[in-house]
Amino acid sequence: MQEKRRDERLDVMWKAGIRTDDGDFPCKIDDVSTAGAKVRCEADLKPGEIVEFHVDGIGEFAAEVKWIENGVTGLFLQGGPDVLLKKYAELSGEYPSTEPADKGDNDPLNSSVRFPPRIKSV
Repeated sequence: MQEKRRDERLDVMWKAGIRTDDGDFPCKIDDVSTAGAKVRCEADLKPGEIVEFHVDGIGEFAAEVKWIENGVTGLFLQGGPDVLLKKYAELSGEYPSTEPADKGDNDPLNSSVRFPPRIKSV
């Protein structure tokens, strides 16, 4: 049975990092949806695990590992500065997006509070 997506994914080539109890791991984001991301990372992750997920240019998120297949991991964003990653890709004007768009002061969800980067990216 094939899973039905509730939301279209957008291809990106963004840098990110994942923090687990075992340490910090650089990763690359392959695509994003409204509140999810498909990433490639060397971390030993398990479905259901909650991790800290840092996206360069956006901030840190709490994320749940939903699935892992052939070295690719699906993350569901549970909380952070703005869980709607897809709009950063849509606003970038590039396909695939090479970095998140800066939404500036026009975004009603924009907050002046940003999490400091704690995870090195690739």
